[in-house]
Amino acid sequence: MMQTQSKARIEPTTVSVVRSMNDHGAMTVEATATNDTRHVVEYADGDLKETLAQLPAGASVPLELERVGGRGNCWRVTGLPSNR
Repeated sequence: MMQTQSKARIEPTTVSVVRSMNDHGAMTVEATATNDTRHVVEYADGDLKETLAQLPAGASVPLELERVGGRGNCWRVTGLPSNR
């Protein structure tokens, strides 16, 4: 029997934009703390995608990221941290 896990809050990762978003909606970022390169290919919604499309290479921003699928290095942005 498969158990359902509750959705845990994703801790923000500060990233630096290596390659800004291309015509296919993909962008390459580097996690600042670990220097891991991540290929962002999905976004929680269109507004978030539009916001991130404005970022130039070299910009630094905290993102909530989760891995897409079990293989490869593809990531989904689930949100921007809120200022609470």
